[in-house]
Amino acid sequence: MFPTTTWREEFETAAKLGFDTIEWLVEAETLVMNPLLSKAGRQEIENLTRQTGVRVDSVCAHCVLEWRPYGEGGTTRLEPLAGVITAAGAAGVKRMVIPALEVATTKKAGSLREAAEVFYPAVHAAELAKVDLAFELDRNVEDSREFVECFDSARARLCYDSGNATAEGRNIVAEIDELLPLVAEIHLKDRRVGSTSVPLGQGDTVFPEFFKTLTNKSWRGPFVLETPVRDNPLEQARQNLAFVRQYWI
Repeated sequence: MFPTTTWREEFETAAKLGFDTIEWLVEAETLVMNPLLSKAGRQEIENLTRQTGVRVDSVCAHCVLEWRPYGEGGTTRLEPLAGVITAAGAAGVKRMVIPALEVATTKKAGSLREAAEVFYPAVHAAELAKVDLAFELDRNVEDSREFVECFDSARARLCYDSGNATAEGRNIVAEIDELLPLVAEIHLKDRRVGSTSVPLGQGDTVFPEFFKTLTNKSWRGPFVLETPVRDNPLEQARQNLAFVRQYWI
């Protein structure tokens, strides 16, 4: 959930833990309260970045899951997304993750092209705002590539989630090797096959081989940790960051 009353504190906390960026969350339920959507809020975000050194380079459009674009009337439910993209561009955000999976899975559409059509206005808004849209899909390599190519836009990219692919039993090393030229952001998550998220290093995600492939491919793009919140979230965050630094500096 977006921390409507404590979001300012997230910057200082992230800085103390050693993170340099925060992936901002936009939810439908709290949309009108989200500071990203107002000029004054964006100014405050900028001020906090200057004070702490923690940037907001990316946004997760969780609202897409709540709007369920492939449900009844889905083509109209995404209309507010263009405004969110425009606001993100005004804040200097580089990427917006579009979670087109779970209840918003593109598999609910008749074809990949029909699935992509729902997002044509969003990609157009992204081109104007100079924001990359990183689609997070529950698709194989071929389908993921075809979906992105439907837009014929350099702003349409992918977000690759290591844990989600692992949970589905997919080969994340082979997939990232093929998809990396299209990937704008990587979510680092650990899951067991067919199960839920666990702290990094405790699931079935093959991180050593995954990071080795990224190194061999000279990947210098962004990582975002998507890890479970447990009894001591700050200590868990430290441990997860330390785990990543074993493989990536």
